[in-house]
Amino acid sequence: MEPECDKLILESLNKNYIDMDEYPVTTELQDRCVNMIARLFNAPHKDGENAIGVGTVGSSEAIMLAGLAFKKKWQNRRNAEGKPFDKPNIVTGANVQVCWEKFGRYFEVELKAVKLREDYNVMDPHKAVEMVDENTICVCAILGSTYNGEFEDVKLLNDLLLSKNRETGWDTAIHVDAASGGFVAPFIYPELVWDFRLPLVRSINVSGHKYGLVYAGIGWQIWRSKQDLPEELVFHINYLGADQPTFTLNFSRGASHIIAQYYQLIRLGFQD
Repeated sequence: MEPECDKLILESLNKNYIDMDEYPVTTELQDRCVNMIARLFNAPHKDGENAIGVGTVGSSEAIMLAGLAFKKKWQNRRNAEGKPFDKPNIVTGANVQVCWEKFGRYFEVELKAVKLREDYNVMDPHKAVEMVDENTICVCAILGSTYNGEFEDVKLLNDLLLSKNRETGWDTAIHVDAASGGFVAPFIYPELVWDFRLPLVRSINVSGHKYGLVYAGIGWQIWRSKQDLPEELVFHINYLGADQPTFTLNFSRGASHIIAQYYQLIRLGFQD
């Protein structure tokens, strides 16, 4: 990173992001990063409306949070319908990063993986939608495959899943794992429709320490709207001062990487 940013990181090594009253500027910078990234991903927010998202220690934590939000929404819906909610699953390609397997094992969600073919090294949207059932909490599409960097066809997946939802009455949605491609596609392939422009894309994660050009580890989890993050997953604490909403797996974490991400976004981004 540039020496000016290195200096900012060194000067903020002793700052704990979670103490929002002691270091309110860090909270403001995180919120600005969330808003900028949400706009980059075409989140449908009105002018002046804050985006829904959070900084994480990387895409692995972001994916855990996204998965928990999908699982809780699915459980709430099934419970309200008087249906069992003890066997959730996620449909992915076999090319997903290991953090998806961790999520499934840690939080008791079955991973239904679409097998790859010799001539097709990413998830086939047709086969993915065929594997969706009433217990599917979401389908994961990858923007930047772990194997070869290839983008999966999120638009086709969205269109096929919309059709299946209409036929079944389900509300199965999409998470886009944009750890590798989220900071590439908007700049290199702006015409590619993969993000919140698609109605079934409800959440997106991206790694700041990949093409966000920050030292490890920083990641971001962005939700389409407030309705996609169940309120019961958000904790409100006040023992550090004022009311502080938090939805992370960690509590304390350094502020330096958030500051570094903000530096890179205003240094290298573009104005919309």
